[in-house]
Amino acid sequence: MCIRVRPTTEPPTTPPPGAGCGSAVLCSDFEDQTGPAPSGAWRFTAPDCQGTGTAAVDTAVAHSGSRSLRVDGRAGYCNHAFVAATADLSSVGPVMYVRMWVRHTTALPAAHVTFVSLPDASQNGRSLRVGGQNGALQWNRESDDATLPAQSPAGVALSRPLPTGSWQCLRFAIDTGAPKLDTWLGDERVPGLHADGVPTQDIDQQWLVRTTPPRPTALRLGWESYGSGDDTLWFDDVAVSLSLIHISEPTRHSLRSYAVFCLKKKNKVDYEVRECPAAPGSKHYCC
Repeated sequence: MCIRVRPTTEPPTTPPPGAGCGSAVLCSDFEDQTGPAPSGAWRFTAPDCQGTGTAAVDTAVAHSGSRSLRVDGRAGYCNHAFVAATADLSSVGPVMYVRMWVRHTTALPAAHVTFVSLPDASQNGRSLRVGGQNGALQWNRESDDATLPAQSPAGVALSRPLPTGSWQCLRFAIDTGAPKLDTWLGDERVPGLHADGVPTQDIDQQWLVRTTPPRPTALRLGWESYGSGDDTLWFDDVAVSLSLIHISEPTRHSLRSYAVFCLKKKNKVDYEVRECPAAPGSKHYCC
């Protein structure tokens, strides 16, 4: 006979910060990475050309758990260094939601840089790019070099710098049925990184010259500089979903410990403790 003993102290009901899984198409906290080189669901890539930029799994710095993705980005166009998710995102929609935690060491430069690249079928494989210019976050469309916001002083003022030395939650929504974008830094929706389909001077007037909706097919994290700008970045708790992913959603299902006492004849008792995935609503756990 087996008797399951549930712990008297329940795990916290408030989930730790991390990447929301659930129905997410892509969900990674990099804890499954076993060596320094990205592997499995992630692969190093250097689109166009490769220089001295590098990418590796880091066990010294992490947002949650014990691992993150570290990119040592170098200045100059031929220093592309990215890690690409192997997941096919071509059917995610109609709105694709992306959430990641990012940490970096050097303020965004005046020159154009990219740290998130999404190959886009509507641009014949050229990329939608998230990065910075003039010290603030921006979107860039590779095919026509359009930016969101416009790089006028008024447009840049409506964006935000990416703070250094701490983990920042970056989220964005890409509408694949209309030329619309939304971007959040932490809990703030950044006004200059919002394209609503109605051209607004200094924000999305230039962006909306092209009316074809984007169709991202993949996700790449890394560094690409078009002038000056070295930086070291870390990425963690990355998720792609069909709905907005909240900052505090957990990386993976929580674990609970259950003591399993198995009583046998002749008064012998076997004792075993197993780590069992929580199964909300279920009456059965790891027997």
